[in-house]
Amino acid sequence: MSVVRILNVSIPEPKSHFLAPYRFEVTFECLSPLQDDLEFKIVYVGSAENTALDQELDSLLVGPVPVGVNRFEFVAEAPKVEKIPKEDLVGVAVVLLTCSYKDKEFERIGYYVDNAYADEELQQNPPDVPQLDKVSRSILADKPRVTRFPINWDDPHRADAPPAQGADGSDAEMDAEAADDDGEDEEDEEEEEEEDEDDGGEVDLAMTEEQDEAELASDYEEPDDDEKMAADAKHSAPVHMDVAMDVAMDVE
Repeated sequence: MSVVRILNVSIPEPKSHFLAPYRFEVTFECLSPLQDDLEFKIVYVGSAENTALDQELDSLLVGPVPVGVNRFEFVAEAPKVEKIPKEDLVGVAVVLLTCSYKDKEFERIGYYVDNAYADEELQQNPPDVPQLDKVSRSILADKPRVTRFPINWDDPHRADAPPAQGADGSDAEMDAEAADDDGEDEEDEEEEEEEDEDDGGEVDLAMTEEQDEAELASDYEEPDDDEKMAADAKHSAPVHMDVAMDVAMDVE
């Protein structure tokens, strides 16, 4: 079970100017004392084709962290325009809020960002050179893509992930052995394990503790959601959020 859980992320200004700062209000819960600070980062993924162009807008150390519910505001400047390919300045991008402990990421929250001209004429006939003073930014704040990664909180640098657990907190391997003892055949056991596997770690912020333990700890993979989101964004048409982005943003 994770010692720290992000309970809520609020974006006070989901619609703003392209060059306006990014502002997040983060609420998280700490279940037991931590030896070190938590590190939060805001990363702008402006190009789906080159991860080297990802920009870390800012990083923030939070600590010492008391046990209980904590809140803080995280503000970062807009991405540097010169580091974004000209063809990617206007259109769909991704912004990530990452959370780490002792350099090991345990949660990532991604949002699609629609950078579009507010003027209808410019939407229909975009200039060859983007006019950023006329570009507005819309963050789809109500549909984040949340990915959680199990880490060993006592020693985050251990390579092995925590064992999968059943809904009652028992070890998954012990559950399997008990199933064998009850005479369940191998085919039924495999179907049961498939039902317990997660769907890539993408969950809602309101996921219950029981679901978190049963689903998120079962299959660990290295973080790659930023690349997936950026690829999805690259193939989305740069249209107004109210028209097509609502469909494009559904969590798979």
